[in-house]
Amino acid sequence: MERFSDRAMDALVWVVFVVLFVGAALVVKVAAALLVVLIVLALLLGLTLRVLRRTRSTRRRGPH
Repeated sequence: MERFSDRAMDALVWVVFVVLFVGAALVVKVAAALLVVLIVLALLLGLTLRVLRRTRSTRRRGPH
């Protein structure tokens, strides 16, 4: 029969493994979410710059 300390050590190892696995999964999810946010911000910045460029070029030309 195993001693209690052996079983406790096994349980502790499993708990640490599960915590590390869940933590890694959360880090991956957060990284994916940040990547999506950065892509959206880059697209919005590109659209904003395009609109500003069009607005400035139409102002320079003046009315026809």
